[in-house]
Amino acid sequence: MPIPVSNNGSTYFNINQCRSFNLIVGTAMTKLSSQPCSEIEIHNTSGGQLSAYDNGYSGEEFAFRLDNGERATIRGLTNSDQVSAKAAVAGRVFYRTQFFSMNPLRS
Repeated sequence: MPIPVSNNGSTYFNINQCRSFNLIVGTAMTKLSSQPCSEIEIHNTSGGQLSAYDNGYSGEEFAFRLDNGERATIRGLTNSDQVSAKAAVAGRVFYRTQFFSMNPLRS
């Protein structure tokens, strides 16, 4: 039996559709691109500290800080554009959207 290359016509449908993005983030607040998801894995490669914010919060008391080279998962989302970020120095940030961290077992 051939291995399915898409969900179309497959006996198993992968509901955890994931997408990868990268974005140059500067010192001004930048909203991440819009992609339906419940969580984002974000990897700071900007060269400096990155501050991430969710659900429209932008005050420093709401910042989730990542040093250069650190990564974190932000959960509880319905779309990746609920997350915004700004960097101490302009640089590239990588992130991956997903609906959940693992494919659930199904019976």
